[in-house]
Amino acid sequence: MNPSNQLLKQIYSLSFSVNSASGLSWSQNDCKSGMIEMQSYVTKVAKDVLKETKGIIGDWKAIWGPIVYANDPTSTSVHADNTMGMYYNEEENTIVIGIAGTNINSPYGWFVEDFSVQKTVSWELVTGAPNSGNISNGTHIGLNILLNMTNKEDSSMLTALKNFLHDNSHLQDVQVAVAGHSLGGALSPTLALYLVDKKNDWDPENKTSVGAFPTAGPTPGDEGFASYYEKQIAANKIYYLSQHNALDVVPHAWEKGDLEKIPTIYEEYIKQPSDANPAETLTGTLATVAALNALSAKNIAGIPVNRYKQISPSTTLQGSFNTTIDDKISKKLKYIRLVLPLALGKYAAYLRNLVRFAAQAGTQHVTAYYSLLDVETFMDAYKEILNNNKPSGLVIHEPYEQAVKSIAKIDLKKIDAAAMKLAEDNH
Repeated sequence: MNPSNQLLKQIYSLSFSVNSASGLSWSQNDCKSGMIEMQSYVTKVAKDVLKETKGIIGDWKAIWGPIVYANDPTSTSVHADNTMGMYYNEEENTIVIGIAGTNINSPYGWFVEDFSVQKTVSWELVTGAPNSGNISNGTHIGLNILLNMTNKEDSSMLTALKNFLHDNSHLQDVQVAVAGHSLGGALSPTLALYLVDKKNDWDPENKTSVGAFPTAGPTPGDEGFASYYEKQIAANKIYYLSQHNALDVVPHAWEKGDLEKIPTIYEEYIKQPSDANPAETLTGTLATVAALNALSAKNIAGIPVNRYKQISPSTTLQGSFNTTIDDKISKKLKYIRLVLPLALGKYAAYLRNLVRFAAQAGTQHVTAYYSLLDVETFMDAYKEILNNNKPSGLVIHEPYEQAVKSIAKIDLKKIDAAAMKLAEDNH
């Protein structure tokens, strides 16, 4: 397959659309009502997307899902750890399998699927392909979740795909595009390769071609896996188009040379105080602070970084530093002393830079891609659909606000509240 620019935008739009549960949670005291409400919400959003964005992305029909998965479905507050959906467009004769990225409020997604990279799993044990390298333990867990998801008819995605091809026997040369962003950017190429290696199980008549369209993804496996993958690309067994923003932190994981670039990725724009002292408790360098907070705190000490390797080729998109967000953050941060314990006051300058780093990381990892992938029109419509379906009482945070809270452990809205109180007290 070699998709047109129009089809590419449709693929990316659908892959973003399966992230509708991100940042949300549902209360339940009966171990099931929250899960039911969450699935109903995701289903409703998907229906609205397909109906209301036809003029933007064309006429797509849901074949299966989207389905949400929660590692702890009986908790008193339940959220989505994974989401996946499958769609078909007759005009394009294309099936899109969209895989959601990491849900910002999913510890399981962060700690298990994203950061469980100390151990690897042989790809041969997964599909039977010899000399095929290894994938990270987290990617393996995520892949198994996707393969074992079922809808209310107890049908998996793979079963639904096989049945769709069987029930539409007149179809030939169907393109199957597997796409995802962030965590989905690691799982989508992995699932696509699984489909290729196991094709006889679901497409015995060889009616399809398979393509992987990851964006902003960390590498799913080691150099042996990358080598095996690249051989399948060269043999035209799989189409592969990986795209990432040069200013995005996430695609720099987990290859050693790329990891080393993360702490200084914004150094041209975020300058350290002139008296920065690396011996300070919080350290005087943004490099160490960012690395410790974004990486070490996620329990990845001792990862075999020399073994991980991104699959080639990968297209680098040149994003630009978002000065609008940085200016907004900088203005908020003049009140940061209001939320800092007195003893930490001298570290305010360093903490400001960490917050600016986190805000930029969130922006470059999410919203920057809307323009880089030319899906802004769809995302505007999608955002309106999300707002129209938003559970009552819920506040939706912007990606940069979520990143600041996750990495720097600072709630920007609390800074705003503290500043407003100060202003009132001074009147």
